[in-house]
Amino acid sequence: IRIKLNEDDLSRTRLAMSPLWELVASLCVLHDDKPPLEHAEWIVRTRRALRGVQLGPVADPFGGTRVIPDFVAPIPDEPSPDLDAELERMRATERDVIRADIAECYGDDVPPPWDAFLARPREMLDRLADGLHVYWETVLADEWPRLRSVLEGDVLGRARSLALSGPAAVLEELHPRMRWRPPTIELDKPPFEEIQFEGRSLVLIPLVFAKSVLIANQSREQVVALGYQARGTAELAAPEPEGGDGRLDLLLGAGRATVLRALEQPATTTELARRL
Repeated sequence: IRIKLNEDDLSRTRLAMSPLWELVASLCVLHDDKPPLEHAEWIVRTRRALRGVQLGPVADPFGGTRVIPDFVAPIPDEPSPDLDAELERMRATERDVIRADIAECYGDDVPPPWDAFLARPREMLDRLADGLHVYWETVLADEWPRLRSVLEGDVLGRARSLALSGPAAVLEELHPRMRWRPPTIELDKPPFEEIQFEGRSLVLIPLVFAKSVLIANQSREQVVALGYQARGTAELAAPEPEGGDGRLDLLLGAGRATVLRALEQPATTTELARRL
């Protein structure tokens, strides 16, 4: 996939976090035939937790494919929306947008559950939103503070790069399967497609559950979004660090040493206070 930008397009680049994008990315990992090893324990735990849980359309959202329509996860219109606000935006999707997104994904051969959205869009949007909320409460709600701390650390680091060096510096190191060859972003994923920005904004969304780069091209919103794996994701699967031999505590004091150890993952002062 080739995305062509000019300098004005680059100047509109912004970062955002999205619990709904994280939720959808986790579904991709959960249904992947070859999921990343770092999520193996999470997958086992999640499948156990979901036994007997009624998820409606979320139970098998891919319909035997590897894609889902863009309207399921609207591109964030603010830096850090909450899940309820994102689900309400999704519930408000217009019928013609549903049809267009489904046609773009599946053509004339629409698999379940998406075929039902064409005939009963309002009912199915409500069922989808309810299923996503149940999934969130069952699987991700308790883990969200830890996930959010990783995402905030990534945003903090990349926002600094964005401010000091510009968006090109951020794009050059975003993901191994993405290359920045000015004035074009190249994504190593099918199908072949060329996207002209033509005055749209680029939104970069860090994710914990991101095996590859996720892309949403919502021309009606004048925005394109790229979801990528956040730095520090591996720390979530790492064992808790040992307290050490106490020398750091002797040097700095127990409180300062605890703060310094917590900064193995980048964090704002607010997030550090919440963790500690």
